[in-house]
Amino acid sequence: MTLLAIAIAPGIAIMWYIYAKDKYDREPKRHIIISFFLGMLSTIPAIIVQATVTSLFGDFRNSTSVAYYAFYAFAIVAASEELSKYLMLRVYAYRQKEFNEPFDGIVYSVMVAMGFATLENIGYVYQYGMGTGITRMFLSVPAHASFGVLMGYYVGLAKFNKEGSAALTFKGLLLAIVFHGAFDFFLFLQGNAKVTAYISEGLLFLGALISYLIAIRLSLRSIKLHQQLSKTNFENNSNNV
Repeated sequence: MTLLAIAIAPGIAIMWYIYAKDKYDREPKRHIIISFFLGMLSTIPAIIVQATVTSLFGDFRNSTSVAYYAFYAFAIVAASEELSKYLMLRVYAYRQKEFNEPFDGIVYSVMVAMGFATLENIGYVYQYGMGTGITRMFLSVPAHASFGVLMGYYVGLAKFNKEGSAALTFKGLLLAIVFHGAFDFFLFLQGNAKVTAYISEGLLFLGALISYLIAIRLSLRSIKLHQQLSKTNFENNSNNV
């Protein structure tokens, strides 16, 4: 039970944090819960893509090619996972009438991301133990949340900007994939003997940490901007009543 608690606690805490930030028109809890479980479901297409690429081209961990590490981190892992999350966001929450302001894009995107991250986290914690759970509590799970915020920020804008919808959605997906890929790329390289012969694992971890901190900073800024927009919309609607 302790391992399970360690695995699910960070995702639940982040979900509560984001839900609390939605001050003016909170989403129904049923949509929150469904989005979370759809996030769990989104692990399936991502796993299929990653397993297929590994079977065709080999496990990246057995390669000495830095280019293959980059390809796997950005084009396979990050792209498959973020696209899978976006698919779940798009087919359910995006269609709901309660998705009625840009901030809702952040709320639902993070709920999907936390579903994905929580299920992934359970697997890692049960496989590698409490130490891994504690590390991922402060790194991997918040990282998934930040990718969700970046995607959700632009999906929220896209929902209410029909002409620029495709471009905004693409930008959100691209940002999520780039930061996700950069975070994984530096972590993956820690297992590449060719690279670690020249660059210490500590410096590679620093690279992952920097990309993570930038994503967190951008996420906090995105939340603040959408909160301000929500406040303005709420005040305008109140004045018109």
